[in-house]
Amino acid sequence: MQAFHPITEKTCRSLVGKPVLLVLNNGVELAGIVSRIEKNKLILNDSPQAKLNSTPKSTKTTIAKKGKKQPVQRDMPTSAESTEQLSSFGLPLFGGPAPAPRPTGPVDIQIDYIAALFSE
Repeated sequence: MQAFHPITEKTCRSLVGKPVLLVLNNGVELAGIVSRIEKNKLILNDSPQAKLNSTPKSTKTTIAKKGKKQPVQRDMPTSAESTEQLSSFGLPLFGGPAPAPRPTGPVDIQIDYIAALFSE
């Protein structure tokens, strides 16, 4: 891992599309892929389609000639499976407190709030 210093818009522009590890001034660590830099903000994990302002084209559905389509079944964990290993307080039975939830969608961070920035 390579540390980047000083952390400015100019130094962050070379990281677009690369995985990074951020340490914020308050000690929070974030990992993600740099999507873009705009208005002194670093945007992580943003989908490329989010920047497009066009409307999607309408598509026609086709019906199979020989049979009906089967509904798609998704494997989703049931509540019993996900809470088996948690105590009544929502903490793991062994191993300390539950980890903090990590953001799954796009994250924008003010560049001034970044204390350390690492990349490959």
